[in-house]
Amino acid sequence: MEQEKNNSTKNVTRGAFWASIIFYGLIAFEFFYMFSPFAAYIYSIYGPGLDTLNLTGSTSWLISFFMPHIARETQSVFITWHEMIGMTLFLGGFAAFLIGAAQIYWSKLKNSGAVFGGIYNHIRHPQYLALMISSFGMVLVWPRYLVLLGFVTVCFAYFFLARIEEGSCKQRFDGYGDYCSQTGMFFLPVIEQLFYKLPWPHKRWSRIIASLGLYLCVLMMAFSAARAIHLYSVNNLYTYTTEKEVYLSLGQIDADEISEMVHIVKSDSSVAASLVEFQDPDQRFINYVMPASLFVSEVPMYIPEGQVPTHEWPSNKDQSRYKIIFSLAHFSPESQAKDLDILLRAINKTPVLEVWIDRSSQTIEKILNSTPDQYYEGMPVPVF
Repeated sequence: MEQEKNNSTKNVTRGAFWASIIFYGLIAFEFFYMFSPFAAYIYSIYGPGLDTLNLTGSTSWLISFFMPHIARETQSVFITWHEMIGMTLFLGGFAAFLIGAAQIYWSKLKNSGAVFGGIYNHIRHPQYLALMISSFGMVLVWPRYLVLLGFVTVCFAYFFLARIEEGSCKQRFDGYGDYCSQTGMFFLPVIEQLFYKLPWPHKRWSRIIASLGLYLCVLMMAFSAARAIHLYSVNNLYTYTTEKEVYLSLGQIDADEISEMVHIVKSDSSVAASLVEFQDPDQRFINYVMPASLFVSEVPMYIPEGQVPTHEWPSNKDQSRYKIIFSLAHFSPESQAKDLDILLRAINKTPVLEVWIDRSSQTIEKILNSTPDQYYEGMPVPVF
């Protein structure tokens, strides 16, 4: 009977572990396929789910980005380098996970029982901690509110998985109870002692309700922090705004320079004629400003045949020739915005017009009519 109980616990633990891995993996995988040659095809798998969230303002914010993905250069060092920081955490956490896994499987090969040494000497679940660090890195690399939701969820899942495993190990391995009293679950004991002092109910259903309440509180704090970062990010972009338009530069350039290019463009009669049909007072625009030699897949623009879109640093490109891509901003049904709020609330955009400028001669080089999105037509991708 005891053996059956242990096997049952082990199966539950293993099933819950892989369920959490798959759950967060589906979200994290979005980042990797967005940089693969098959991005457009794989992204369509996620399209229906994202479109469903897009139907109402109460859920559309979940698919928004709270840090830039398209804009490579900002006025904030942290915001500019957040993807690099995130990738470092992701790879570092994954490497730590492999080290912990190596210790576990080496112990199994030697049939030496529970692992108490190495990185397990101070904390009992370094593998779960490593996965949490890796998952947080993914939040920075691909900062959708939805990914943040996944991160908080799997952190709680890892905690309960760890508790289940410890109950099983205490039954199977002599001295495991003493080992638990001398080590921390995820952090050093001196840190975790602070949490042990918090009151916690003893009855099962009371613990379940308290755990759910704690999860919701942590989730609200995480979303509040992300919203603050969202505001900070938008305010540190290189932009020039009017009531109905945001001109967003992907690289470092001041508002006066953007304004000068806008003046050149708006003064051209052909451009004015092309934009005349978009005079509805309720329409809002996100207009992307970048070097003419930069091509980005998430911005609906003309991309020459054979040219591969990239996320290169705009400052490394030729600064004498620029382009402005005019796009109509889309919002959830209940939302409307003006000025920088356009970037905060927009959930997608539609191409309108593309204008190339020779900055040295201050002339229009070419005007291209709206180009169908070659990669993510109608799909909700980052707007800044």
